[in-house]
Amino acid sequence: MKRTAQLFFVTCFLAFLFGVAALTLLMPKAWSSYYENRSLTQMPPLTAESFLSGDYFDSLESYLTDHVPFRSYLLKLQTVLQLEVLRQPVVSDVLTDSDVLLGSHSYNDWDTAYLSSAAQECAAGIGQWADAAAAGGGQLYYVGLPEQTAYFVDRYPDYWRDRQWLYGPTEAAMEEAFARADIPYLSFYEQFRAEGCPEALYFASDHHYTVYGALAVCQELLRTVNNRQGLSLHVPAEEDLDFTTLPNPFLGSRNRKLFCLRPMGDMLTIAQYRQAVPFRRWDNGTEVAAELFLLPETAEESVSYTVFMGGDKGETVVDTGRPDLPSVLIIGESYTNAMETLLYASFDEMRSIDPRSYQGSITDYIALHQPEVVIVLRDNTSYFTALSGG
Repeated sequence: MKRTAQLFFVTCFLAFLFGVAALTLLMPKAWSSYYENRSLTQMPPLTAESFLSGDYFDSLESYLTDHVPFRSYLLKLQTVLQLEVLRQPVVSDVLTDSDVLLGSHSYNDWDTAYLSSAAQECAAGIGQWADAAAAGGGQLYYVGLPEQTAYFVDRYPDYWRDRQWLYGPTEAAMEEAFARADIPYLSFYEQFRAEGCPEALYFASDHHYTVYGALAVCQELLRTVNNRQGLSLHVPAEEDLDFTTLPNPFLGSRNRKLFCLRPMGDMLTIAQYRQAVPFRRWDNGTEVAAELFLLPETAEESVSYTVFMGGDKGETVVDTGRPDLPSVLIIGESYTNAMETLLYASFDEMRSIDPRSYQGSITDYIALHQPEVVIVLRDNTSYFTALSGG
């Protein structure tokens, strides 16, 4: 009897293992995890080298883990358990024990002596673009933004170590390096801190700034361009714009990692010029609808930061057909999207490049199009991450 029970248990256990493996292999596969905001491991190719080295089995384990049946439901259940039952302060690398959702990080300080050389290397890399802009009669500006975690650095709980010890010295090193390279550097970390970091400028549940934050940066940037280059670019004011708050649930990037369980009251607001500026738009060389926002069809659909410009594109061109005005090229990652919905109206032509997906040489791109103004826009957690597209 005992042997029969043991045999039954082993049979059920093996059936479960093989059943899960079979479902994993047979069910349709996803390329990415929406809530984790990352790519999923794909089936690794089997080669003699990977088999003998063991790399194949490591990759296969990652593949099976990423595609286990009902994985999203299991992850959500785990998140509910951590948030609501165990009340853990950090879930999926998001610090939830605050009135805003913040990125978690280690407690320890480390030597900041590297900042000077890292900043000089950053300025030297940007220098090739600045030289290409100058050769065509243009001027490059490097704009440094605080990432949401840096913007709300004072919101960390008392028991959690913030990174003010890092952000301030980083800005000082960047300012010194770019001054040596004679490249205009606009830092908004200290400026926003001096203004008290108004809540309206950044989302509580997303790592980006809001349209109000983008407008504040756009205004200061255009004033700087006008003063330095002797231009008369229009600097948008709030009275030039109609602000519309969408009724849709807002899906912030940090809240998304928590399976939308901590919305923090965020809503998405867009701004449109009261005096419309007609334009044509191209994405990656193909003409698309002349729109700046990817709006939902119903009020029930969730929206995210990708409403601005429809999300990240390798190349976007917005032509307003006013050749008497200068042209601008903006280079950066997702923070450029909200900025573009405001910046285009001050120029004849606005070009935007996301180095993560643009395949060509940005130096050659600048030389070819010769924009009068070139803007490199980065958040302060990415200063020392090399931009591709040399």
